[in-house]
Amino acid sequence: MVQSVNDVLLRPMIFVSLGRAVPENDELWRNSRFIREVVRYQGAAPSGRRAGSRALGLGLDSALVALKVVAGRYRGPFLAVNPWVAVALRLVGKRDIRVTGVYAQKGSRSFNALRWLLGKSHVVTTVKVEAEAWNSAGGNALEVLYGNTFRYPKFKLSESDRVRVFVGGSSDRDPQAIAQLEDEVRSSSLALSLVIVSDEKPAVWTNGHASIERTGRVSASKFGELVADSDVVYLPLTNSGRAAGHMVTVGALEAGVSVVTSASVGMDGYIDGEFVRPFFERQPALPQLQRGADVTRQRSAEIVELWERKFSLSAYIERVGNALGELENRSGFGAGSGSL
Repeated sequence: MVQSVNDVLLRPMIFVSLGRAVPENDELWRNSRFIREVVRYQGAAPSGRRAGSRALGLGLDSALVALKVVAGRYRGPFLAVNPWVAVALRLVGKRDIRVTGVYAQKGSRSFNALRWLLGKSHVVTTVKVEAEAWNSAGGNALEVLYGNTFRYPKFKLSESDRVRVFVGGSSDRDPQAIAQLEDEVRSSSLALSLVIVSDEKPAVWTNGHASIERTGRVSASKFGELVADSDVVYLPLTNSGRAAGHMVTVGALEAGVSVVTSASVGMDGYIDGEFVRPFFERQPALPQLQRGADVTRQRSAEIVELWERKFSLSAYIERVGNALGELENRSGFGAGSGSL
């Protein structure tokens, strides 16, 4: 059982992150009792890609935030928001590092590289399968439920009966499942709109009563608007053995929109059967999405209440602190430095 952060004395850490600063969110970290300062590289690529490469984008941005830590003469311990940020910190000579997330499948080159580079660093994952894989490979990890506060707009009930379905994000999406959904939309007599946010070029199809729009890449704020302007969010995921779909799920719940998701191990612990519902592959998609849309229209306020209580950034920070405290307790205070 993960104990309260108050039960273990955690040394105040430097929280190292990528992306645009949200002052209110950074303040939540600073007020968490185990974070004393936030250092972030705000020029990080929003999509995580540079020159079309995610590895290049994440690697370069991680290196830049690590250099910012060096230039600012910050001293640890550090809490890195991504394992590759932790790797960059190690490569510039930092050792007292904790990390959130693995985001790699056991046995992959990325996983093996992270295990070697991060050593005994304490890791807090957002799904059980990653923590189990990390521990079985000799690491120290605990899983917690992910949470965040994106400040998305809230769902507004449409005056139309048209069902609005949103599919977004790129991590571990199943293109075949998306194609099957598009086929159902094209052959259906229902009034509905399907919006797909992905890396493809923008395109629109319509037959008068149904429509499919591929938006291409959009900004973070536009992404939130599209989520809030839907009746249900659909996450067709491949079963990759790593965390996937959590950010979109949490953003949808914050907006008050229900989620229908593939029941992959990457979503273990997030499906409650009510506001986050499992998708049944051998059944038609549209009736399942219609039921999810009905939940949103009837119980959106309850969805937001669930998010606030369980999936907000405040709730997540508390869980991360508790997990770090438990990891310290298990291995001895100060044992999370990651020395090889």
